[in-house]
Amino acid sequence: MSRRRRKGISGFAWLLALIVLGALAADFLLFTQRATGLKPDPAAHADAIVALTGGSGLRIAEGVKLVAEGRGERLLISGVNPDVTLQDLIDLAGGDAQVWACCVDLGYVAETTLGNADETAAWAYEHDYDELIVVTSDYHMARSLIVLEEAMPDIALTPWPVRTVIDPSRIWSHPKSLKGVFMEWAKWRVTTLE
Repeated sequence: MSRRRRKGISGFAWLLALIVLGALAADFLLFTQRATGLKPDPAAHADAIVALTGGSGLRIAEGVKLVAEGRGERLLISGVNPDVTLQDLIDLAGGDAQVWACCVDLGYVAETTLGNADETAAWAYEHDYDELIVVTSDYHMARSLIVLEEAMPDIALTPWPVRTVIDPSRIWSHPKSLKGVFMEWAKWRVTTLE
């Protein structure tokens, strides 16, 4: 093989690599833009609400608030660490004491988003719910909905995105947000390809 031909193949490989990297970067930026633009539907109501743990208690606080507003009759907090007590969660998230006393269920089984889906499906079917509001971080919502819909395809899911510590609108100024959103984008992309 001539030296010129080897250089041509090398140049083609570099061009192909740049095209692939450009496509991945564009996909990441579109994912970030969609997450940044997600807003809750102010008219949302459902049979019940599920809040996926994480987000420094902001997701849980939002779930408790939604029950207090009458947007759902019960709240499942999915993915609670077995070492965390109900009082720990109340101290972390605050909210209406009456809601905590009457209407909050804690799910201690889930350790991943797939686990959240299984735990939520079991709870929803046990209570015979047809509609759920899903509370999670805005950047985590896309993958959560895919996984939850696979676990319970006959239950209507309404997203209720929450802006948390990892903020997709701050990826260029906040390294923790860039890392968190990038990792979630990679997981989301893998999930969409499965």
